[in-house]
Amino acid sequence: MEAGASSGQEVLQLRAVLRNINPLIWRRLLVRGDTSVARLHQILQVAFGWQDMHLHRFEILVASTESIRRAASSSTRTHTKP
Repeated sequence: MEAGASSGQEVLQLRAVLRNINPLIWRRLLVRGDTSVARLHQILQVAFGWQDMHLHRFEILVASTESIRRAASSSTRTHTKP
């Protein structure tokens, strides 16, 4: 069970990608829907094993509802809202 699922809290699945690097380095993150950008910064530091010394920026890309449905149907298991 994902964190927050029992309390009805929305959980978002994010994909964090390091650009312009080969091989591709990325992390899948499950965060609460009310997570602030400041908290997301802290989560990324831990997820990538950083010590707050790497330059980074946030690009927030919103998927369309249809692309989310396609991804959910092709995945073995994705987050579902309670």
